[in-house]
Amino acid sequence: MKKSSKSLFALIAFSLATAGYVFAADKVENKVAGCCAKAAGEGKVCAHACCVEAAKAGDNCTKCKGSGKIVKKSEAKK
Repeated sequence: MKKSSKSLFALIAFSLATAGYVFAADKVENKVAGCCAKAAGEGKVCAHACCVEAAKAGDNCTKCKGSGKIVKKSEAKK
């Protein structure tokens, strides 16, 4: 009885840890590149070729240290 309860506890603990890891991996940080944020602050659009290509795909430029998808202001408020 004691051995089976330890095994069951270990199985439950492992399952919870695995589930936490899987759900944590789904979350991707959306970070705007510094050059794009500076241009947006001035009311312009970033003119870097890499940023323009990434924006066409709906992503932030990873070359300029951005990450994730571009979030529209109306989506950010939700």
